[in-house]
Amino acid sequence: MVNIRKRGKVYQYQFEIAKVDGKRKYISKSGFKTKNEALMAGMKAYDEYI
Repeated sequence: MVNIRKRGKVYQYQFEIAKVDGKRKYISKSGFKTKNEALMAGMKAYDEYI
């Protein structure tokens, strides 16, 4: 599942990829001007990861 958050004036997506030694690992990318841009890019990245 992709999480979207606003960081200042830009949006960021983030999703969990794996747990290593009980610690969570994430992939994230920031710099999207709109929430929808971040959501679409995050969904594409998540689909490519899986």
